[in-house]
Amino acid sequence: MSTVRFISDLHLGHEKILQFSPSRGGDCVVSHSEWLVDQWNSVVGKNDTTWVLGDVCFNKNHLKYLKMMKGQKIMVWGNHDKFPLTKYQEYFHLVYGFRKKYGFWISHAPIHEQELRGRRNIHGHVHSQSIPDPRYINVCVEALNGIPITLEEIK
Repeated sequence: MSTVRFISDLHLGHEKILQFSPSRGGDCVVSHSEWLVDQWNSVVGKNDTTWVLGDVCFNKNHLKYLKMMKGQKIMVWGNHDKFPLTKYQEYFHLVYGFRKKYGFWISHAPIHEQELRGRRNIHGHVHSQSIPDPRYINVCVEALNGIPITLEEIK
């Protein structure tokens, strides 16, 4: 049986992410990427699908860590995702800019409340600054301690 999971803002290879977000694991850029792999693989199985909601990687040399993460991966484009689409397609089964699925809006940044139209929004971008509104589900690494959350937990 497969499980659908979500996480955002991996920031693989981001030299300053530990300064901005000291709650993340690791003490340097390499150990941070290794920590993300360990956190991911602690719950994700080979048949699971994990949505990564943007800001995947800042340094092409760290894309290799995506290959170490179990399961099938789907990407939603984030504001810091700067590599060509073909580069992401090497690591992700599908890549979207925005998606409506499972009864939710799925995006990198939270969408405006007037655009929710009765749906909740699974998003990233805000790191530890969650929106105090139950219609918004923050799946950033900081909010999840780097462990992808299941669709069932979100529901």
